[in-house]
Amino acid sequence: MTRLRTLALLIVVAHWIVAIWHLFLAASVLPAPNNSVSWLAVVLLTLLHGGVSIALWKISDKLIGLVSIIFFLAALSADLYEHFLHASGNNVFMVAPGDWTAWFNASVFILLALEILGCSLGVLSLGGRTRRHSTPEPNSNLPKQGHTSLSSSQSNALMQTKLQRRDG
Repeated sequence: MTRLRTLALLIVVAHWIVAIWHLFLAASVLPAPNNSVSWLAVVLLTLLHGGVSIALWKISDKLIGLVSIIFFLAALSADLYEHFLHASGNNVFMVAPGDWTAWFNASVFILLALEILGCSLGVLSLGGRTRRHSTPEPNSNLPKQGHTSLSSSQSNALMQTKLQRRDG
């Protein structure tokens, strides 16, 4: 298993744990009738995180960055809207003060940090892959070790190099 795949899976699992914890904290800080945990939300979150984990486990290394970006960007968008932009009881600036308010706010910021980390991992994996494959290798016209036959362009380049060394 590649390091990238392992990191992506760890971030998804950590995000799932914090998201479930966050649902229970939200039930503690929200007023009635929203003060109970929706088991449908728990099941859907579990299925979604499980599906993304399976996808990250099975897909090729080239697609891990793309899946990470899509998943964590969607979660980041929902998190930012629900907890910072939308005027509701879930907004960190409007949560009613109470015993669980600090924990609720902490879970929002932990989720936000995990989502930014997941997006960054996806961007870095896509960016790193592009850089590595776009730079030409030095002496790309010359044969690599282990190759016994030369292509016509490699043969011509080798002959030109030998002629230049002899004449120069």
